[in-house]
Amino acid sequence: MLSSVGVVGGGIMGSGLARYFLAKDFRVILIEADRYSAQKVRGRLENVLGKDVEKGKLAQARAENFLGHLQVSEDISRLAEAEFVIEAVTENLSLKREILINIEGHLSNDAVLCSTTSALPVSAIGAVLARPDRFIGTHFFNPAHIMPLVEVIPGMDTEPDVVEKVKDFLLLYGKRPIKIKECPGFLVNRILGALMNEAMWLLEEGAGIRELDSSAKSIGLPMGPAALGDMVGWDVIYASNLTLETYYGSRFEIPNLLKELVVQRSYGVKSGNGLYDHTKNVPEPSDHLISTYQRAQKMSNEQIGQRLTSIILAESIRCLDEGIASNKDIDMAMTLGAGFTRGPLAWADEIGLKEVLENLLRYSEVNGPRFWPAPILRVHVTAGYNGPSSGRGLAGTY
Repeated sequence: MLSSVGVVGGGIMGSGLARYFLAKDFRVILIEADRYSAQKVRGRLENVLGKDVEKGKLAQARAENFLGHLQVSEDISRLAEAEFVIEAVTENLSLKREILINIEGHLSNDAVLCSTTSALPVSAIGAVLARPDRFIGTHFFNPAHIMPLVEVIPGMDTEPDVVEKVKDFLLLYGKRPIKIKECPGFLVNRILGALMNEAMWLLEEGAGIRELDSSAKSIGLPMGPAALGDMVGWDVIYASNLTLETYYGSRFEIPNLLKELVVQRSYGVKSGNGLYDHTKNVPEPSDHLISTYQRAQKMSNEQIGQRLTSIILAESIRCLDEGIASNKDIDMAMTLGAGFTRGPLAWADEIGLKEVLENLLRYSEVNGPRFWPAPILRVHVTAGYNGPSSGRGLAGTY
């Protein structure tokens, strides 16, 4: 039974992981770059736990227990005590490699080493390690102490028993791990990346910001893409989608509007302005950048909703075709990790696979290869498997 967990990097993800494992009665060793940063992270965690006590969410004795089990230090050698170590630093390949090499030199022989990368290839990160066989991707979702989904991504050198050990450990302590075949963007962020790019294309083509977000909600998404991008930060979206464009090419071409948001530092909530103006008591659409790119073409909410639906289904079906995850895991991941009201494969079955195929072919003629239907969809339609009405679809049998 594991007793100590190491976390390297005390940002939003690292702090969330510390809170999660403290709540599961682990001793947590949280490593920061220097003493000042370590003190700052500990102070922030003390403040968060104190507020939970004030609100009645956490007993005072329990909060004190958490802090007693928490070590925050700049001394990376303390990780020798940890049996499960998670790197949670900025999404930068060179930085992650440098830090992981340093971490590895202090680990016990039996320790498992993980990275919280959200898009970078796990094999590329782990290739510099002396023991890539015990290295694995564990993509937690924010806030990490609340969100149950974890994408578990083995690299080319990861030992199968390490994969099972990590999945069993996460499942035992309340997470919902899903094994993902290694690919840039993994599963959830790859599908959401396609969605966020499509939102930019729609805005450039004439969709309004409010109409975009209301249309997204009308098809069952928990939040409109404009509001979501402003919340996450368009610089973060851009960095993630740049990885997707690098590996997948024109299917993930980054729209000019997204580039301009980053150039203008219009990141969203954190900069005060993005697609919405957050200096207002109630954020209002900010059209100053969109008007530069927008073509004079009004779009109905139905047209916007159909495009958003189609790009989600196109990329989800492509992930199934590539064997990135099973049909059940794809649907579970998008409901748990992205808040969809239904899984995209079950959604496609519900619409009818013949209609989905026809829509994707029509859009691909006008909008290019990002809509081109994956072979598995055409095979299902040709075989007569159209969804519930035929007793079989992409999500399984009915």
